[in-house]
Amino acid sequence: MKNQKFYSGIIIMCCLSFFSVKCDNHDDFIEGEDGITQEQDAPVITVLKPNEDAVFYTDGGVDTPDYIIIEATATDESKIERGSVTIFNSSGVQVDYYEETSATQNGQSINAIYTSFRTFESGDYLLEYEFVDSAGNSSFETRNVTCLFSEIDGSEN
Repeated sequence: MKNQKFYSGIIIMCCLSFFSVKCDNHDDFIEGEDGITQEQDAPVITVLKPNEDAVFYTDGGVDTPDYIIIEATATDESKIERGSVTIFNSSGVQVDYYEETSATQNGQSINAIYTSFRTFESGDYLLEYEFVDSAGNSSFETRNVTCLFSEIDGSEN
């Protein structure tokens, strides 16, 4: 009988321990209108510009365009806290970065980023778009672009 009480006590303690465990990943879940808790998705990114493998020319040359427009939008069921684009050269070195944050936009959700990029260095570049929502979910999209060398216009006005 003593053994049975001992084992019953251990089983009860294990059950209570199991139910008292705190789940730290609750930020990834939201409660839907139907009261059912579901996992929250990361923002969905749509890259508007540039197209994959777009070509532009070095800054100050005779050929155009000598820059690229960078534009993307994002949607999410919660507020998007940050939208950014990071530009890497063919060696993987970061050469430019642009960011919009909710804090700098009066607390509004960041649903779009818009900027441009120009360079004196010809070569291949990787554009990495990222949007992060208030639950900490992030998503990425990339585009590859090429900058071709353009002769400097030597004429004087």
